[in-house]
Amino acid sequence: MDSPKNRGMRDWQVFIRTVEAGSLSVAAKELNMTTGAVSKIISKLEEYTCTSLLIRDTHGIELTIAGRLAYNKALEITGLFADLLEELRNPQKQIKGVLKLSVPVILAEFLANHWAQEFMEMWPGTQIQLDARESSELSQDVPDLDNLILRSGKPENESIVYRELPGLKIVPIATQEYIDNNGCPHHPQDLLQHNVFNLRHNGFGTTLKFTKEDESYEISDLDKMALSSNNHLSLINLCIEGKGITLGTPGWMKSQYAQQAKLITLMPDWTLDQVPVYLVWRPRKIYSPLFVAFRDYIEKKWTER
Repeated sequence: MDSPKNRGMRDWQVFIRTVEAGSLSVAAKELNMTTGAVSKIISKLEEYTCTSLLIRDTHGIELTIAGRLAYNKALEITGLFADLLEELRNPQKQIKGVLKLSVPVILAEFLANHWAQEFMEMWPGTQIQLDARESSELSQDVPDLDNLILRSGKPENESIVYRELPGLKIVPIATQEYIDNNGCPHHPQDLLQHNVFNLRHNGFGTTLKFTKEDESYEISDLDKMALSSNNHLSLINLCIEGKGITLGTPGWMKSQYAQQAKLITLMPDWTLDQVPVYLVWRPRKIYSPLFVAFRDYIEKKWTER
């Protein structure tokens, strides 16, 4: 990396950002550079390594086999370099710096925003960037894994690190107005006679299992119900308007709306299987004091919610 054709760590960071952005122009905008400058850096890296790293076309970019290898190794190397800088710049292990937390949209709007603000007030000199995301598809290549992700559903990729948290309690809810107009279900099978909204999410699957003492009942083919969405608030808002029953609502969220919208929990003597919840991050040899403190803080806040 001492060649004049290669500018070292900075060039590899531009390459990483380009891969993660999926576009030369998007990467250039994020890096405050011109598209031509980004393209020139990638070309220099390809010339220096004597191989093609990216396939460019009108639809964007695609990694070659060599590019995939270079991307994964560059992530590792730049991670180690960041660790070195952390040790040199912060020998007293002070909790300071910038960290991103990625959570589902509903968490970002009701819980994680308060957690992040509280943490920054506890530790002046820290900055938390809260990223709301609907997608739960995670892999080793997701850039957010350099930071912290709170998600439901167990990650499938064993090369990332995750910590299981207490499961998410979910309940079916409706407004009193809807119940007055359409009747109240007393058994899970009664739901089949109602307008039921379903959340499409990897943590829920297509089957819900209700349990009451020694009795159980499953509702399958949830994806075939009247309306489904991957955005919980879209369903909650319909529920508030008295349009139907929402399945899979987090118990903590129901309490937020209960007084203003007169939402009630249906069939309280029946319980639904809890949704598994995980904190996810990319494996590193050294974690900053900020990362460790914030990871443990988020676990504590989720447990106490």
